[in-house]
Amino acid sequence: MNRRIIRPRTVAEATTALAEVTAKGGRALVVGGGTIAVPQLTRREVDPSDIVDLGYLDIPLVRYDEDTVRLGPAASYQSLLDTPSAERRVPLLHMMAKGITGGIQIRTQGTIVGSLVCARPCSDAPAVLVAHAAQVSLASVRGTRTMPAERFLTGPERSDLCPDELVTELTVRSRPEAMAHGYYKLKFAESSWPVVTCACCVLTDGTVELTLGGVRGVPWKIRLPDGVANSPRRLRDALEDHMSALPEDDFWEDIRADGAYRRRVAATVASRASRQAHARLPSGMERP
Repeated sequence: MNRRIIRPRTVAEATTALAEVTAKGGRALVVGGGTIAVPQLTRREVDPSDIVDLGYLDIPLVRYDEDTVRLGPAASYQSLLDTPSAERRVPLLHMMAKGITGGIQIRTQGTIVGSLVCARPCSDAPAVLVAHAAQVSLASVRGTRTMPAERFLTGPERSDLCPDELVTELTVRSRPEAMAHGYYKLKFAESSWPVVTCACCVLTDGTVELTLGGVRGVPWKIRLPDGVANSPRRLRDALEDHMSALPEDDFWEDIRADGAYRRRVAATVASRASRQAHARLPSGMERP
């Protein structure tokens, strides 16, 4: 099959190309870093009529100010790590990028926007972006819109992205109410996808926010009292109460693990993320 490869240089060129493909009944595959899209093509899991390559797009990879980091559609994990003070501005995202599954190859080639758009429950980035309350900016020939990452992710491998739309930017702001952060993931091998992840924020109001990935089809945010989140036993009991209220088919499963296993290990992963976060509390603010 002869596929057309489109290399837009501006957002207007990209959205026009997507609109034209959609209008003629075609299917466009948008490629950022290609770490997910290219293997899908190789395995013939997708069969697009056109490929839109964002590698030539004239959008800054990363922009930042005092409390905000803005990621372009081609921003790799490494470009975030190379951003001055990224660890202070977006600590969870920085932690996740440093330990991204796949090592240096994925850090330098894979894109954070691409991971969000693919919406895989086993990916590192979606749950961390939800924990950071990231905003997603989208554009098409019809106009632009912005929404929280939590609402953008509608299901496993599903997002609120129309066929003629492009994610132009992720806006990730510092959360002044978050005093300390932790991130932990369970995986079976160094190069394997995570099974369950947890991003933890200790908040100034005395609560702890846990955002779990890989347990349900979309990232799952839970807020617990600090005394509960800081006790492995009480945390396990609290999570079990939350999970018991969910239907059995709400738990995510794939070839790595079934829903029952993910449910069993969720509290352990969350407890380790919480322990990391509490260890990073400012001096004099440690809690029992």
